[in-house]
Amino acid sequence: MNPTLSPDAFNTFFAWAPWVIGLLIYLTFFIAKRHESAPVHASSSPSESFACGQCGRRGGRDAMVAQDHGGAVSYVCGDCATAQVAH
Repeated sequence: MNPTLSPDAFNTFFAWAPWVIGLLIYLTFFIAKRHESAPVHASSSPSESFACGQCGRRGGRDAMVAQDHGGAVSYVCGDCATAQVAH
């Protein structure tokens, strides 16, 4: 007996193999990553300090003024914020 694959079965296997393998890879990564989440940082503690984006003076977040830069946020101290408003 000569075990051979028919050309039709051979073509069908190689037609579906990339789709099946790709789906298995996608499903594996989906299952591995579905419960991941971004790290959540606790709100600023009293001992945590931030530096001013202009002069570098350090202080708590409550002493800083937030400034929006097209999606990015920076903090400046009160003195630099009033100096920017005056200009």
